[in-house]
Amino acid sequence: MAPAAPACSPSEETGVIPKLSARDEAFLDLPPEPSGPKAHDTANATSDPNTQDVAETAEEGSEAPVGATGGFAGVFVYPANLDGLGQIVVLALSWWLVGLFGGLLGSLARAYGSLLALLGQGMVAGYIVFFVGYCIYDSSQGGRRAPPVSLAHTPDLSDLVSQLLLLVAAVAICLWPVAVYRGVAGRADAWFWVLGAVGAFFLPMSLLTAALFDGIDALNPVLIVRSIAVTLPAYVGLLVEFGLLSGVFLGVRWTLMRVPVPQVLSTVIYLYLLLMGAHLLGRFYWRHKGKLGWGL
Repeated sequence: MAPAAPACSPSEETGVIPKLSARDEAFLDLPPEPSGPKAHDTANATSDPNTQDVAETAEEGSEAPVGATGGFAGVFVYPANLDGLGQIVVLALSWWLVGLFGGLLGSLARAYGSLLALLGQGMVAGYIVFFVGYCIYDSSQGGRRAPPVSLAHTPDLSDLVSQLLLLVAAVAICLWPVAVYRGVAGRADAWFWVLGAVGAFFLPMSLLTAALFDGIDALNPVLIVRSIAVTLPAYVGLLVEFGLLSGVFLGVRWTLMRVPVPQVLSTVIYLYLLLMGAHLLGRFYWRHKGKLGWGL
């Protein structure tokens, strides 16, 4: 005769594990069961697959979700906060005042006045480049609105000059073939447009590396080509967005050339569009930093 099966305990029949008393937990050396709202939140986070996916994404350092910094419409409102508009107005007024006093100094002190005016314009231009570079950096960290410049370190003359030279070099390294061809051939034929298109293709990535890296390593052609290759579909989308922004710029420029507006207002509009372009670059890195692998 087969032995009789042991009778099931009530807990086995119902599938419910009986709660141990404090004496039993102490005897078995079990940690006390957590209680309170934190334990409830932890349990929910552990059991929620969506929360687990977000945590795994953060741990792996993969790409940020595309909607993390808004769609293309978010680019238009990027400078439209107190910090962004305040900086734009201050920079536009500074540029206008430097030009005004530069003209007066040039008429009074002649060569020396023109030199002082040129230095003043160079300093304002350097600070504009610094603020644009800071907007690229802030957007590369997930910023969705123009940052307060008080959070950045106060740039000295060397910072302004180095950042300006890096960005100028980034433009030069992409556009020097078409510039040389234009200077030698003296005409805008098919080769001129082909070389210009090739330079424009590499320009956004070259500007991005120049803004985020320090030193001449930012202009490493291998880094630029590799970064484009690993993000090619998204990079083509970035080029389309820059094409749309360029169309807006050309439309605004065409309008301003035919409508009499103060010079300060024109500068404000151009600076606004410039910050939009800076946000496009920084946002591209934020979305695809996992593929780029720059370690920034």
